[in-house]
Amino acid sequence: KEALAGFASEGVVAVGVMSAVAKGVQATGGLAYISRFLLGRPSSRLAAVLRLVLPTMLLSAVLNNTPVCAMLMPVARSWAASLSPAVAPKQLMMPLSFATMLGGTITLIGSSTNLVAAEAARKHDPTSPMGMLGITPVGLVNAAAGAAYMVAAGGSLLPDGKSAPLAPRAAPSSAPSAVAAPPRGVARLWLTLGVLTGTMCVAAASPPLLVPTALSALCVLMRLGCMDLSDAWAAVNGPVLLSIALSFALGKAIEVSGLAASAASSLVAIVAPFGSLALLFAIYAVAIAIGAVISNNAVVVLMFPIVVRMSEASGVPWRAALYTLTMAASASFSTPVSYQTNLMVSRDADYAFADFVRFGLPLQLVCMLATVPTCYLLYK
Repeated sequence: KEALAGFASEGVVAVGVMSAVAKGVQATGGLAYISRFLLGRPSSRLAAVLRLVLPTMLLSAVLNNTPVCAMLMPVARSWAASLSPAVAPKQLMMPLSFATMLGGTITLIGSSTNLVAAEAARKHDPTSPMGMLGITPVGLVNAAAGAAYMVAAGGSLLPDGKSAPLAPRAAPSSAPSAVAAPPRGVARLWLTLGVLTGTMCVAAASPPLLVPTALSALCVLMRLGCMDLSDAWAAVNGPVLLSIALSFALGKAIEVSGLAASAASSLVAIVAPFGSLALLFAIYAVAIAIGAVISNNAVVVLMFPIVVRMSEASGVPWRAALYTLTMAASASFSTPVSYQTNLMVSRDADYAFADFVRFGLPLQLVCMLATVPTCYLLYK
């Protein structure tokens, strides 16, 4: 029964349903349509990176980051080639991937990792759920720090900083100045955006209503022709949902077997003499190390029982530890295989493994230095 409990988890259902709802924005052409207006015509590499990163973060705060990255890759490539001076794709694709992850930390529905963390928090303390905007303060700090780093360091740490861009894969007519009409009509595009906004507002007012509201929104979008049932099914990533569900079972095994208590007591014994802030830094460091070899959702589920025991043993509020863990699990920057959007841009821009290490590892350090003290101050 405990092994299969993950399949009945609201967190697993929320991840699947919100992925399908987000697909509606993609199916109506809203993602590409809006992004072309937001990108503008910057006149330098710094401005181009900033104009790409900020809208991407905004979109990823409310949509699944994988489709956001997939839709923006060809848009960004043709846009970069149309600028004067042109910007090399290798200067933009990795920041695009990282921006989707950073933007996903701003709201509860921005990332499946947040939804999994919210489910773990609800099970631990049903009286104190993680609200729609509960993660927003630390998420904004995380996103701002990451954006500042990418704008400042991209020119020197990313490859091809001063070279000519690769040949664009889209025709010049796809530049931002030539915006195609939404494939399902302007009315359905705005209807989809309105439904998504309404879903967010309801979930923000009452987090337990996220799943039923999202299911209702999905039915409305399909009934009004904003998306097809095949679109919804295509958006649901079965292997990801399966890994999340099974991770809950493994997390429960870690807790019941006593491994969580044993690991927590060992870590507390080592780090506790240095204070509560050092304990949060240790949680972040261990999470990003584990996240290099397993999925970010699994990091949250597997480490949460250990983090709770550490909090109880050291006196650190469990919510501060949870937000630290969630931020660390979303900091998958240092390898191309640590997250699906990294793999996508790695293939598209022909990055080497060392490119991710050189640019992504310092970003993990920047985010850690920004978010851990924020979690400590906000939730102590």
